[in-house]
Amino acid sequence: MKIRVIAAIGFSSALLVSGVAGSAQAAPPILQLTSQQLTDSGFPKKPTTGGGGSATLSTNTAAVWEDITISGQAPTGTKPGELLTLYRYYPTSTTGDGEIKPLNITTPVGAKGDYTLHFQLGYPGTYGYALGYETTGPSPEMLEFTFQITTTGTASNPPAPRNTAVSLTAKQLTKAGFTKTPNVIGWGGTADLSASRVKAGAPVTISGTAPAEIKPGSLLNLARFVPSDKKGSGHMSPLNIVTRVNSDQTYSLTFEINEQGVYGYNLYQFVGEETISVEFQLRTT
Repeated sequence: MKIRVIAAIGFSSALLVSGVAGSAQAAPPILQLTSQQLTDSGFPKKPTTGGGGSATLSTNTAAVWEDITISGQAPTGTKPGELLTLYRYYPTSTTGDGEIKPLNITTPVGAKGDYTLHFQLGYPGTYGYALGYETTGPSPEMLEFTFQITTTGTASNPPAPRNTAVSLTAKQLTKAGFTKTPNVIGWGGTADLSASRVKAGAPVTISGTAPAEIKPGSLLNLARFVPSDKKGSGHMSPLNIVTRVNSDQTYSLTFEINEQGVYGYNLYQFVGEETISVEFQLRTT
């Protein structure tokens, strides 16, 4: 992870999706640097590391709107729930001048300091990127992993929504983090599932101890994973099934799934800007 003083990189709070933020004054032209020039500017193909953190990038070349993953450990001392933001570097010279601007793409740091970010890019070309956050205090700094990605193609808009949902196999769900035994990584508590395979409509119970961040009396919500591709991208859809954390920090939720199939689920609660959840998969026959 590279540490930079915010003022030195022209930090901007403007969200950017597919263009450059406007300015009252004429801005220098945005240059397209070569891979070597980006490396020389601090954006290598292999993500920079430091401060006890690590970062692994799934690929350096992807088509527009193709899924990309970066994952690893946040720097030592990063608090769980800290929001990591993805930034793009806009160079104005070949010698390292330019600024990074945030994209509307974020992921929280897990309870054990881990993080995983799935994202897609619709801006063709070879550019530098950073994943990080701004520290607090009288002299804030930007803590970030920096790297480069080449995006190929000419698409300017996200792909149209699919008419039918994508179905994943049990193995694909496991790779996406929805395991037959509840996945407690980042949960901070315990979880036991009464069964990972039942008849449709049969009761299933998930129970355990909630993490300390989730206070007694808080509601835990059940949601189903709706995949958008075979690589683990997608979103969680709430099922309006809830349970309350008991005074001794335990919880128990019994629910029924009436349709057949294998799906990923999570039991979650929002704590500030962080989503704390335990993931699992269930097959109904």
